Amino acid sequence: MKNRMMNQIMKKRILIVITIIICLALTSCVQPQTNVAISIYDENDTFMSELMSKMSELTNDDETVEIVYASNSQVIQNQQIASLIDANVKVMAINPVDRLACNAIAEKCVNSGVNMVFFNREPLEDVLRTSDSYYVGTDAGREGKKQAIMAAELFGSNFRESPYDKNNDGIVQIVIIKGEQGHQDAERRTDNCLEELREQGYSAEILGVEVADWSRSKGYEAMKRLYESYEEEIELVFSNNDDMAIGAIDYLLEVGAFSENLQEYDQPFVIVGVDGTAVGLSAIKKGLLYGTVKNDSENQANAVMTLVDYILDGKDMVDFPYVVTNDRYIYIEGDIITLKNLKDNIE
Repeated sequence: MKNRMMNQIMKKRILIVITIIICLALTSCVQPQTNVAISIYDENDTFMSELMSKMSELTNDDETVEIVYASNSQVIQNQQIASLIDANVKVMAINPVDRLACNAIAEKCVNSGVNMVFFNREPLEDVLRTSDSYYVGTDAGREGKKQAIMAAELFGSNFRESPYDKNNDGIVQIVIIKGEQGHQDAERRTDNCLEELREQGYSAEILGVEVADWSRSKGYEAMKRLYESYEEEIELVFSNNDDMAIGAIDYLLEVGAFSENLQEYDQPFVIVGVDGTAVGLSAIKKGLLYGTVKNDSENQANAVMTLVDYILDGKDMVDFPYVVTNDRYIYIEGDIITLKNLKDNIE
């Protein structure tokens, strides 16, 4: 009788231990709640892919991050953000499809207690103020100015004496490949590159402007239309980003207007871009793209993820390692990159 009671007690103890082990196993299998979400406007954007890769590398061990891509659709992005709010995400880093839609996004997040960091595509100022959110990106106006400075350094003080003044009229004949109509970075880069070129003392004539939505394939089509219209007149191409500039070069190589694998830049006219992507730097090394203005993805990624950490941990922004302009803006400036810069860095 005594042995039977002991056996029953042992069985109960074993059952309790097994139950505890099962509970622990089940608990360890449950995924921790996502506390950070990153929303990207389009997975096909080369610069955004590089930026996203760097942001992923900077994720902390105590952060669970979900990344969503909107395929350049504001409707899809709105749906994704609504789902993330329902999942009780704490902080969202948002690269909006349409900056004019940020007000509605911010309102939903504020009402749900979700903090926001916008990046790469700048919302209107009142959105940042009313939602107590931040913007991380580049100073697009400065990038445009640096494009012009780069071209001016190549042309010299007297454009008429430059080999790029094809018709010897002393006026720079320009075509522009624009990122997006109405996009703040595209507008600022375009306006400022022209303004700065004139401030550098050059007369400029705009032959044509084509919108190519930041896309390499559309850059090809844009250059095709511009070249067919102005072939012999083009002396300078301002492209709002490297991808569109590379698309333009794809077309020019196809029709035999540009030459490959030159030791230095010796093309019939000048093309400059913005971003400093891997494909852009490769084109500079091959003598196809004269130069670009670095859109510093590494520092932008670090600024975004550091800001996310500060928000999650409730840290005082007084110690934030980047300059904050007007309490809301973190602008990361990039440098001019030409073949000479790349050679100097290699040496």
